[in-house]
Amino acid sequence: MKKNIVYTLSFLMVGFVLVSFNLSKDNNSYEDVSDEYFEFDGQWKNLKVLPQDITKDSLMGLMRGYNAALGVKCNHCHAQDKASDEKHEKDITRHMIKLTNELNAKEFAPIGAEYAQAIECATCHRGATKVIDETKKFKLNH
Repeated sequence: MKKNIVYTLSFLMVGFVLVSFNLSKDNNSYEDVSDEYFEFDGQWKNLKVLPQDITKDSLMGLMRGYNAALGVKCNHCHAQDKASDEKHEKDITRHMIKLTNELNAKEFAPIGAEYAQAIECATCHRGATKVIDETKKFKLNH
């Protein structure tokens, strides 16, 4: 009996350590990268939608926001070379940034300045990469 309790407690302790390690990794889901990935001759590498004069702090803030809004980590859109266009998700993101900016400018900004940024990624994504799947679940439950 004592032997079983010792084995069970040991197993629980190992499990707790592993879960704690994984949770601490997940809480740091945003990887702040060095300037080498972004800056080239005073300009950002491969920014096609975001403004070239965006500060590093602003860019990192946006990336953290995308991480949270879609429930993903950097590698969802980025290859190891963050400036690379290797991943299709980066093109989708660029398209969605344009769409969001257009909706805000055409539909919400005319209502008033306080509505100029009414739509953001989390408005539809709510922490999920697949908006349609989440919307279907919502409709089925209501």
